[in-house]
Amino acid sequence: MAWAAVGCIFVALILACVGQFGNSWLVQNDETIENDSGQVSFGLSNMIVDCTEVAQEQACIQFAYVLLAEDMDKAATETPPSDSKVKGSIENYCENTYSTIISVAGDNQELRNEAGDIRENCLNNDSAGAITGITIWIAILGVLMSGIMLTMSIIGKELPGNIQQYGRISSFVSGGLVILGTVIWLLMKYDFDGNFDNGSSFYLTFFAGTLAIIAGVLDIFDKR
Repeated sequence: MAWAAVGCIFVALILACVGQFGNSWLVQNDETIENDSGQVSFGLSNMIVDCTEVAQEQACIQFAYVLLAEDMDKAATETPPSDSKVKGSIENYCENTYSTIISVAGDNQELRNEAGDIRENCLNNDSAGAITGITIWIAILGVLMSGIMLTMSIIGKELPGNIQQYGRISSFVSGGLVILGTVIWLLMKYDFDGNFDNGSSFYLTFFAGTLAIIAGVLDIFDKR
């Protein structure tokens, strides 16, 4: 049971890291993907526009490159990368989308108000990602320490302060933190009026937290 617990811990560690750096927390519905625009997916702080299956691929890349750039005006004069997957920060996307709408809104106050709402909702994903990212980083450190403490306890080695005996508790706490991070993101994120669904990075991270808790449960049943 004990070694199975350690296995669960280290699988949880890998999955949590994959989720932390993954860019598929929020993915665009197939029904909402247009032929002339790429598929959009969000990570915790970055997003990707995939122009792979777009008929006008180069135009899609150019548009995405400008929209995700820190300086839109400068990016518009540059040659975009050849990679069909364009990556940029969520914050840049939100601010540039707002600026683009405002530039064509003129004196249309309704459109300007709508642009402000779009910006605020969009930035919710950036805020959700920041808080979730910090929570998961803390949890990852906890999961790593849990693995070390459980391993030392199994092989009969002592750590300073005899902390190896707290591996079980640490796995419960760190697993709970991982799940808490995903719940925070779930409550704070904006799905663009139902046009986006939770992606694989979200589910992998949630599963990582569950595995860490399972590791603690398995350790309870160990007879050492």
